[in-house]
Amino acid sequence: MVPKGKRPAGIVLLLLLLLSTCAPAPDSEEQTAPTGAEAVLARAVAAHGMEGFDSVRLEFSFRDRDYAVLNDHGRYAYFRRFTDSLGREITDILTNEGLERLVGGDTARLTAKDSAAYASSVNSVRYFFMLPYGLYDPAVNTELLDTVSIDGEGYDRVRVTFDADGGGRDYDDVYHYFFNRRTGALDYLAYTFEEDGGGIRFRKAVNQRRVEGVLIQDYVNYGVDGPDRDIDVLPARYTAGDLPELSLIENTAVTIGFPPATFR
Repeated sequence: MVPKGKRPAGIVLLLLLLLSTCAPAPDSEEQTAPTGAEAVLARAVAAHGMEGFDSVRLEFSFRDRDYAVLNDHGRYAYFRRFTDSLGREITDILTNEGLERLVGGDTARLTAKDSAAYASSVNSVRYFFMLPYGLYDPAVNTELLDTVSIDGEGYDRVRVTFDADGGGRDYDDVYHYFFNRRTGALDYLAYTFEEDGGGIRFRKAVNQRRVEGVLIQDYVNYGVDGPDRDIDVLPARYTAGDLPELSLIENTAVTIGFPPATFR
């Protein structure tokens, strides 16, 4: 999903390095069984068919932009491609080394602020698409809370916060993830946010389908803006119909490959 024509040599070398990196040697120490939030998350990753995401190629479209994800045992390259208002093809490439933006195939000079904003945007879309596997990110902190009932089903509620280092520009947001106690799947999520006056959001998974054995889902997005940050009561507010529907989050043209390969 890199643009046709010009392809900077540095990117080609990076992809070759990425694809040739060997997986780290397994830890020789005996592994203990996960408990609490770790156990819930491990079951969810298995329920979604994402156990092999340490080495995977993903491609999908979201809001008229094309994305690609290449993971290879700690090395990664995330791509976003779209056409801007001037008709130019823009490609953002986020790797372990940082972000590079191509405009019409040529590398653009970016301010530190713009580079950080584009990197955060690319990573945010990638993170949500790869849930619940995205909760394995090193900057993520998880805590198992209580069991709640939503639409007649029981859910394990897991609280998620982020470290300032590696947690993105919105690291102070708080998330709750709701994992179905019967199926293990992530059916709902909620979060608070501070940007642009802040607010709360509650998302319900819809259009659940399997692609290469992986559970892919879209989300109906509910919420309100303003000073309200009481995330604990969002399931009850959703059940009571107290959260207006704001948008539909759709991922289309999804392809998944194991193991990773070069992007077309």
